[in-house]
Amino acid sequence: MTSQATKILLIGGGALGSAFIPYLSKIPNSTLTLGVRNPSAYASIAGPGVTLQALDTKSPPEDLVPIYADFDIIISAAGFGPGPDGVTQLVRDVLQAGKIRQASGKSKLWFFPWQWGVDYDIAGDLDGAHTTFKAQVEVRRILRAGADASHVKWTIVSTGIFLGVLFDPGFGTFEKRDTGIKIRALNDWDHKVTVTHTEDIGKILPPILAGQCDAENKVLYIAGDTISYRQFADIVERVTGKQVEREAWSIPHLQQEMEKDPDDMNKQYRRVFAGPGVWWDKELTLDKRLGVQLRDAETCVKELL
Repeated sequence: MTSQATKILLIGGGALGSAFIPYLSKIPNSTLTLGVRNPSAYASIAGPGVTLQALDTKSPPEDLVPIYADFDIIISAAGFGPGPDGVTQLVRDVLQAGKIRQASGKSKLWFFPWQWGVDYDIAGDLDGAHTTFKAQVEVRRILRAGADASHVKWTIVSTGIFLGVLFDPGFGTFEKRDTGIKIRALNDWDHKVTVTHTEDIGKILPPILAGQCDAENKVLYIAGDTISYRQFADIVERVTGKQVEREAWSIPHLQQEMEKDPDDMNKQYRRVFAGPGVWWDKELTLDKRLGVQLRDAETCVKELL
């Protein structure tokens, strides 16, 4: 007798959510539902492996909780669009959904929150100054305090910084000019950062869901690469064949810039990413242990440049 298919809800169809779909839609004995505000915009994705569900995480809990309770696994790729309050409200709604499942005699709801990024336990929130990271720290607190009693298990996948962020013109670490390329280090040239290509993150989900590692109520770490800013600049020089201009933004400088313009999210991110919790040893990651191949920094730079 065939066991009932595992029902997976993927929230969000942006860059990360779309990159998850090819991996999640091929998991045996499962169904994948993509929850988005405007399903018609994703009609091309719908098919035998993917069902679309109209879903707005800003809707009232009484509307959302019954939807969440119908799924065995919920994976959030919703990003920070809902705002800091929306990020934490999703967690609370999931915990309520877990209680409904428990009352119905169903299995625990398995939740992957939007924590694809740095290690918020270490990086912190700059004493509350980084509003988005403050919400991320709170997500972990809520889950650790309430998941067990709510019939919910959770898994956080720390990916480091999405590699494309280093090349975002607004972020400032990479600047392409008519006269050449300028690389800026956050903190100093020996400061390290773990980076993973957005399109590679989904590769780790099937083995996690298949039980190939201990993932219940755990923070797991993956890494496309872990490099210093000096290595980053060296890679860009090697790939382009051109010498790059280098400038280091010290922590006092980044702190001053953030304090002058506290609502500028790029300045908040730069200040946090100059501190701890943004890198880990690539050799000790889950992808390394399971033999999952992720693109390293040099491969990605060659693709981007």
